[in-house]
Amino acid sequence: MSVRILSAADVRSIFTPRLALESQREAFTRLGAGEAVQPPRLLVPGPKSSVSFCYSSRIAPDAPAVSKFGSVNPANAACGLGAVHSVITVLDAETGAPRAIINGDSVTGLRTSAATTLAMQQVAPGAENVLVVGTGAQARTHLAAFAVTHPSADLCVFGRNPAAATEVAATHGATAKADLEQAVRSADIVVLCTSSLTPVIEDAWVTDGTTVASVGSFAPDRVELPPSLLARSTVVVDYRPSALTDSGPLIEAVASGAVDPDRIADLGSLLTGAHSVTRTPAATLTYLSVGVGAQDAAAAEVILAAAEAQDAGTRTTLD
Repeated sequence: MSVRILSAADVRSIFTPRLALESQREAFTRLGAGEAVQPPRLLVPGPKSSVSFCYSSRIAPDAPAVSKFGSVNPANAACGLGAVHSVITVLDAETGAPRAIINGDSVTGLRTSAATTLAMQQVAPGAENVLVVGTGAQARTHLAAFAVTHPSADLCVFGRNPAAATEVAATHGATAKADLEQAVRSADIVVLCTSSLTPVIEDAWVTDGTTVASVGSFAPDRVELPPSLLARSTVVVDYRPSALTDSGPLIEAVASGAVDPDRIADLGSLLTGAHSVTRTPAATLTYLSVGVGAQDAAAAEVILAAAEAQDAGTRTTLD
């Protein structure tokens, strides 16, 4: 059986932010309905605060098995390399033979940002000011995703490197902010797209009614927002089983007794109607994204369907 190899350019030509959004709606709806096969994620710690990961899933019991293997290496920035690298492998649903190898970085950025904005549609649909903290690939894809889900919102970006923030803002119709505290205080939605081991914002900066989304707290040692914020927030996560074991701020907040794990809703339960979030104007909400394999499985499904229809990518054999 031949294998289809899809580069980052191939993925970008197919997997638009709008298509990514619909793929993530399917992923989390299936998770919420108990239809997806979702084993725990595997994390392998490495040197210099790096961590390798493996996400595997089937979007349905009879669907192809999909696995993403990659690594997050924060020290790469010092040598001009991206922090995240990964590949996605898709197996044939019937034979188990390799069917496709897909550039994982391009898929991860689009599917992660689509999941965040899908969640924001559920909990903060009327947000008028969105602040993205970070200037890397995730920050860029989140700005593009919010342009789809919150088209009338003012988009802002903050980065430790002002030149990078200015460049990202210019290419995404956003405004670069120089004062992080003031930007957080003024935002309706704050999205943290870093891989920081320590909080990048302070609890006191988050005003009543704000929604804070953490994308970078994807492992127990990643704590890019203060756990104390969770104590005064309604807490929503992408997928409850993985968030309780892998999200650094949530692990700390639950261990201290500040957050009752039984009161945490996840995105799938909101989409299926099993849970709902009723907010007053002063209610603060925190959304924690760890990431799950079903996201990659759903993304791979639509990407491969389009690639096969267009005969995109490169065909080869592994014999």
